[in-house]
Amino acid sequence: MASVAAAALATPVAAVETSDMIAARQHIFGAEHVDPETGAMPDDKVIVSWLSASSFAVSVAGKVVMMDTFLTRLEVERGRTPLTIHDLVNLNADAITLGHGHNDHADNAAYISAMTDAVIYATEETCSTMDLDFARLSADPRVQENPDYAFPEGASIDCVPVTSMGSTPGTEVVNLTFLEPQACVTAFRHLHSQAVPPDPDFPPTPVEIIVDDRDEYLFPAGTPLWPRRAAPDYEPVDPRQFDNRTTRGAPGGGDALFFSYMMRDGTNFSFVYQNTAGSLKEGIGRGWDGTPEDGQRIIKVLEDLGPTDLQLGTAATGNFDNNGLRDLIMYQDAIEPKIYIPNHITTGSRAKEGSSLSVYAGYVNQMDLMGVPEEDRPRLHWLVDPVDYLKPIVFTLDNPAWADPEKKEILSSWCAPSGADEPTMVSLD
Repeated sequence: MASVAAAALATPVAAVETSDMIAARQHIFGAEHVDPETGAMPDDKVIVSWLSASSFAVSVAGKVVMMDTFLTRLEVERGRTPLTIHDLVNLNADAITLGHGHNDHADNAAYISAMTDAVIYATEETCSTMDLDFARLSADPRVQENPDYAFPEGASIDCVPVTSMGSTPGTEVVNLTFLEPQACVTAFRHLHSQAVPPDPDFPPTPVEIIVDDRDEYLFPAGTPLWPRRAAPDYEPVDPRQFDNRTTRGAPGGGDALFFSYMMRDGTNFSFVYQNTAGSLKEGIGRGWDGTPEDGQRIIKVLEDLGPTDLQLGTAATGNFDNNGLRDLIMYQDAIEPKIYIPNHITTGSRAKEGSSLSVYAGYVNQMDLMGVPEEDRPRLHWLVDPVDYLKPIVFTLDNPAWADPEKKEILSSWCAPSGADEPTMVSLD
């Protein structure tokens, strides 16, 4: 576990106040799901709230997890994306999971962790970058000399390495304990999206990804917390601005993690999260020039994870021009989710703000081109920005629709509680 500490330079902010946490959670999850006196979340539900890009706030039987921390168009005031950095801090998450370390996933993570003690779960490479981010933020006067942003006295971050440095995708399958005893959480390294030669078996969707040209007029840009592509000599225009970005070019960018969750109570609702999809057929991902055997190994892990009720999965890929959304659909062929909620539809090599409907059309068309039978397709709960930001999607844990005897077998075998505090390597065989 990586841990770095620093003292604030200005009057430190207090720990998250209960009133601020209540307000943030009501804003993100809906007032009807948040205890108005304590901010507690319901222990009989999983509640998913899309924050933008690939980022979700998820309440899992009472515990709150941030899955990725980047926000598309994060500004100093609520705007097209109706959140500020204060909202992310005041959410007071128990844990942060990072699907990989690129900026459009890991921005804000070190700052939120330092302000809240939320533990980050990432690859060992990304954890090393989180330490760099924390050190930079600790020395940034725009953060530490501003009482609204300064770290609490003695602030630190904890980043738990899920997989080891340079590990081979699909070889380290790990159980994590941050949701025990409510859920078994399993994670492993898979493949980041990467362009590969066109597949002669499956043509790419011809659907063009189109950005709504009304978007700029309907949602004028505000003042960014910090421009994503700011030059080194960028001069801020507002005292509320600071550089929240993760360290560019640092380790962990393309090292991707896949997370699986299975509830222990009720009918064992299960869901998975991935923010990228590599080329399983070829076994190739960004930074991993693999072989088909690598892809087959990952497919076997995906299949062995057991029944999946919900997939929170990327709908963007660096392989779009050559192979459309083939790679996502090959992941789905292994996972067989009942419900699919997309992510990565406001950032990416093709997806942008205002492009969601064309991504949807491309996804459906790609399934047609690949001959996926209607009965094998997941039910779609598509998201359209910005109207679907912060709209809670609720799954009740005792719903009989989630029941499957295989889940009970998994929860009593490799997903059985180990009693360990640290990540535990498991075999799914």
